[in-house]
Order: sequence, then structure tokens, then C-alpha cells
Amino acid sequence: MTEINFHQLNSKIWAPGARRDDLVQRVANALREQIEQGIIPVGTKFMPEAELAKQLNISRPSLREATRILAHDGHLKIKHGVGTFVSKAAKPMFSPLEHMRSMTDLIRDAGGTSSHRDLQIEQVAASEKIAAEFGVAEGAPLGRVRRVRLIDDLPFVYANEYLVLQHAEKDFSTLSEFTGGSIYQFLRERFSRPLSHSTLRISAVSADAELAALLKLKRGAPLLRMQELHVDANNAPMLLSVNYHNTEVVEFTSMRAGMPT
Repeated sequence: MTEINFHQLNSKIWAPGARRDDLVQRVANALREQIEQGIIPVGTKFMPEAELAKQLNISRPSLREATRILAHDGHLKIKHGVGTFVSKAAKPMFSPLEHMRSMTDLIRDAGGTSSHRDLQIEQVAASEKIAAEFGVAEGAPLGRVRRVRLIDDLPFVYANEYLVLQHAEKDFSTLSEFTGGSIYQFLRERFSRPLSHSTLRISAVSADAELAALLKLKRGAPLLRMQELHVDANNAPMLLSVNYHNTEVVEFTSMRAGMPT
């Protein structure tokens, strides 16, 4: 693997005065720097673990942990039985909480490419909790859209979106034509019911086995659970989204007023 500058890497890893207990992080930081500077290009396949560890004068367990850190933040992709490859890390996305934003717009503004996988559209009966959010009877018909949203092929949110079906058969037939992209735009164009405003609740959760698999994260990885109830111009609840965000990819900000004087 001639692309790796081992002299530069070792000078970073074994800099005078470096703390021994920071070895794994120093290795990860040194490799990350060369990847981000393009010294190690995207698509490069790492040499076998034993050989790379020898070149860096570190143990195989230390190297393995460093590569796991880089795989977790998107710089490396580990294909078991094939090898470890340099991948394109997604750019972090920042979004203010003061305004409703479609994820499609959020991705576009971050300079990324929006896509999705595992799209499912189904008609479901409102559970007790969902019915209470919408103010409808338990068991009322709802449309549900589920998918994994991607930025540059990296999973960043598992999205669950529930829609009130005013005319169950007709509305679900229309919803079934949704193929992805902005659901805000779809509701505005196909249902003629633009969303007016929303109420948002945010909580921190850890990824269970299902969410970890869907978002390609380690089980227990931190996620942001964002539950948002959207209403139309008549203040009627219309859309409830329950989304789980990969905190390594997206960050939310808020402008807060100062203390009264």
C-alpha cells in the first residue's frame, strides 16, 4: 500500500511526550488525518492487519480498535473476509430547530446526495399512543411510511411517518404512490394540504439491535429520537414523524433568548 506515508504516520503516533494510554486514539487520529488530506485516497485497501500493525510498531489489538473508531465515523469500511477500505466520510449536517425542514432539503444544503432504502408503505390501525397524538379514536386507519434515509449512501435516520387518512381507501391509494424524497412536498402537491407548523419532542436513546442493524451502527450507539406532530392550516393534526437520527451525521442547533433584564 504505497499511498500510506508510514514515516509521517509514525512521527505522529510516536511523537515525543505522547501518552502511552492514548495510543489507540493517536493511531486513529494519524490515519484520519492522512485520509482527510487525500494522502490515503478513497478506495484504498489496507494491507493485512498483521503487516500494517508491524509497519506502525503497534499491536494488532490496538490497530483493530483504531480501525473500528474510523469505521464508526465513516472513514473506513470493513468488509469481513474481504478487507478494510478507505471510504468517503459524510459531511456533518447542521439544522436549526426553529423551523420545520424536510430531510431532503437538509441533505441538499449539506452538499450531499439524498436517497433511501427499505421503503415500506402500509395502512395500520392507530395504537392508543398514536391515536392520542392525533386526537382520533384508537384503531382509526392511518398510513405509515417507513424508510432509512441516506446521505451519500450513509444511513443517517430511520424514519417512521404516520398520516391521518381522512378518506381511508382514497387517501391510502394516493399515499401508496409515494416513491421517496420530501414527504412535505408530496403532501402539499398530492393532498393539497400544506403543513403549517409542528410540535417537536427530542430524547436521547441508544440503538437496539433492530435500529443498529438498520443504521449500520454498533448496538448501544447514541441516537436522537425526534417525535414531531405536524398540523395543517386549519390546525388539524395531519402527520406524525417518529425518527431516529445518527448523531455522528446530523447535529441540531437552537437560538435561545437571553434572560430578561
